[in-house]
Amino acid sequence: MVRALLRRWYVLALAAVLTLAGAVVVAKPPVVYRSAAVVRIKPPETPQDPSGMTDFRPSLAIIGAAVVTVLKSPSGTGELRQAGVSGDFDLAPRNTGTTKTEAYVVPTVEISVKGADPKRADLEVDVIVQYFGTELRRLQDGKNIPEQRYITSDQLVPATALPVLGVKSRGLVGVAALGMLGGVACTLWTDEYLRSRARRRTVLRAA
Repeated sequence: MVRALLRRWYVLALAAVLTLAGAVVVAKPPVVYRSAAVVRIKPPETPQDPSGMTDFRPSLAIIGAAVVTVLKSPSGTGELRQAGVSGDFDLAPRNTGTTKTEAYVVPTVEISVKGADPKRADLEVDVIVQYFGTELRRLQDGKNIPEQRYITSDQLVPATALPVLGVKSRGLVGVAALGMLGGVACTLWTDEYLRSRARRRTVLRAA
């Protein structure tokens, strides 16, 4: 194998150049920003709780999760795309009242968008926040619920875009390993191919 690698050193050199080019891309990736906002699901105000701040029940988180399901569905995604959301977006309930979150807290949903332009990502998060409130209201329309008893939402944390920082060392190790294995494999295959072709030519000449 060593002799084959030495004979076809130029294949290894080409693999090294391609590996170096890949390492440059990994070391200097395009900057991606992630903008995120937090939305709170609010119960209706009552005489016992005029502020609506003490009536956080698990059912509120379930309703919030239902809105998330609608917006992440194909039809909901299509509607958001038409509204101008072009980046990769996600809606993640931060408390769904499940056994994994037994200590019930304020039901919230984190809305995030990834994109190359931080201002654009912030604007797209705001669009999804508006659609969240609209869909929450839509789920309650036509259910014979008085409007003053509607569950609503508000924005706890405004959209803030921050750069997504990856671990470059892992990427560089991966590129180096892939380049080395690919280079050796290509070199051995090239050597075997060229030697086989040379043997065939020798046989044909002898014939």
